[in-house]
Amino acid sequence: MISRQHFIDSLLKECDICKHLYEKIPQDAFDFRPSEGQRSMIELLRYLSVCGSASMHVITNGSDWKLWKPYTETAATMSPEGFPAAMDKEAEEMTKMINAIPEEDFLNLEVKHPGGEAMPLGLGMLRMPFSWLVAYRMQLFLYLKQIGVPEIGTSNAWRGKDKTPPVAK
Repeated sequence: MISRQHFIDSLLKECDICKHLYEKIPQDAFDFRPSEGQRSMIELLRYLSVCGSASMHVITNGSDWKLWKPYTETAATMSPEGFPAAMDKEAEEMTKMINAIPEEDFLNLEVKHPGGEAMPLGLGMLRMPFSWLVAYRMQLFLYLKQIGVPEIGTSNAWRGKDKTPPVAK
């Protein structure tokens, strides 16, 4: 079992990785869309800026998915330059929400996935806010690969760090 702080640290790491990847986006690439029907780069950034905090807010407030809409409405006007601050805000909101949850609720409070599947809150936190941050962070990484950003690799995607050259022996 991981601790509450380990979970918070994992969420915050995802936010940091997203901000690191954002720094790799060329200024002319925010309108990039891999294909019709997929989010553009800026739409993906907007979604990332709320998907963790919005889903956490929803599932800690009765799994009323109508509570999602104000988050996406706010994010809809975010400029590319606003992304780092939006991720910082999301990180702060998630931390506050998690710290306010009584321990017994993680195991006993039933929440619902938007698809209708019921689960305990702790599992819901992994299956929704955390998993969504991981998934859409990876999508951002793949968008960067698709547009040909040459200097990114595994270290950027999973550690949020540029690859360090090998140390000479």
